[in-house]
Amino acid sequence: MHSAADRAPSRPPRHRLLETPTWIEAFEQRVAARVPVHPNLLSSVKLVVVLPPLVLALRPIDVLPGSTALTVILVVAFFALDWLDGIVARQRGLATRFGRIFDRLTDYPLLVVACWLVADVLPPWLLVTKIALDLSVLAIYASGRGSTDNRLRTALSYTTLLALLLLGQGWAPRVLSPSSIESLLWVNIAFSSAIVLSDLGVLRKRFIADVLSGCNLLCGVFSIVFAARGRFEISLLFVVLGTAFDGFDGAAARRWGGTRFGVYSDDIADGVNYGIAPGIALYFALGGGLAGLVLGIFYPVFTISRLVFFTLDKASSDPNYFSGVPSPAGGMITMSSILVFEGEPALLGLMVGIACAQMVSFSTHYRHLGRVLAKHRRAMFGAPVYLVLLLIGLRLWGPRAAAATILVPILVYGFLPTMLTFARVLAVRRAGRHGIDAAPSEHEAQPSVDDAAPRAV
Repeated sequence: MHSAADRAPSRPPRHRLLETPTWIEAFEQRVAARVPVHPNLLSSVKLVVVLPPLVLALRPIDVLPGSTALTVILVVAFFALDWLDGIVARQRGLATRFGRIFDRLTDYPLLVVACWLVADVLPPWLLVTKIALDLSVLAIYASGRGSTDNRLRTALSYTTLLALLLLGQGWAPRVLSPSSIESLLWVNIAFSSAIVLSDLGVLRKRFIADVLSGCNLLCGVFSIVFAARGRFEISLLFVVLGTAFDGFDGAAARRWGGTRFGVYSDDIADGVNYGIAPGIALYFALGGGLAGLVLGIFYPVFTISRLVFFTLDKASSDPNYFSGVPSPAGGMITMSSILVFEGEPALLGLMVGIACAQMVSFSTHYRHLGRVLAKHRRAMFGAPVYLVLLLIGLRLWGPRAAAATILVPILVYGFLPTMLTFARVLAVRRAGRHGIDAAPSEHEAQPSVDDAAPRAV
């Protein structure tokens, strides 16, 4: 039992970029009510019972009988216990400063082991920096400053940890290569550094949106690097990751305000990630010839034109709608098409033309998906299902199938206003035709002599 003094001090309500929907809160409350165990005991089980066999099952340790299924089960159990102790602590009012610190400390042995297993293929100093920054965030919280409750940092940290584990096991080597994981580490380190500076009071909250735009820009730079190497599947991954940062920087600017440079930093990051990176990818995908050069210049010009229009039109436009498809959608159409239509330059050129036309269709209005998700938060929790479909497609059919699961929904989003307009026009014409059929004919409409006679009033 912990004394009242050990309980986490009461804090003013924290402003989140993503609030938990009420139905998720209700689900967590039901789960927590059915777990008659203290969260610190769950953390202990994770550390003492699950972690040792997991480490022993990992390659190249292989002390336990090497089995992919066993490793997957233990990894799932580790992360499930980590999730469970968090919701039990929150929902049952058992969150303490010691409990939060202990929970984080139980994660670090697996992180250290994962880093050790890949130290021969990744720069050791980069891995040490990652661990040091994570420990710094925890130390700042232990000193009474900052917080461990940052969902974006937690999601990015767990993504990096999982990527390190998968790299060490040699799973999905085409996508999870040492160079791609090294780039992910750089993004993680940049964001964690910003968290440390923010917790120390050096970085004010109004700069957070600029930091997120910087992470988006960094993703764009890595996308360019991998596109130039011909690793278009990894280049696409960084475009998608940059899109996540792009969505969060807008939410951060609305929540905490921004700087005068914020609008321009966002546009610069978008121009690099959704304009220049796909343009360079097109150039190399088409063999670096004249066709690649033309498309490689043609596409970024349309993207930058769309960004300029968006910036100039922002004051007079409806914030809930985009005029034309937003540049992230155009970038992902182009990058996905490079993988889906590999070896089919005509189809690739057609898809680039569609992306460009939709981006500059300024008279067509598209719903702002970020604001739609903010109002209908249940839809956000379909993201794990979509991620599972991506991973299944990647595992069974390779990068082309995974890219297709990205391309198809974006094309539907791009063509949906046009299809709805056609449907409305056809409905109006059909209604008009029925109205004509129901009206009296010209002969029937002629009044008879008797009808024309004046009637008594």
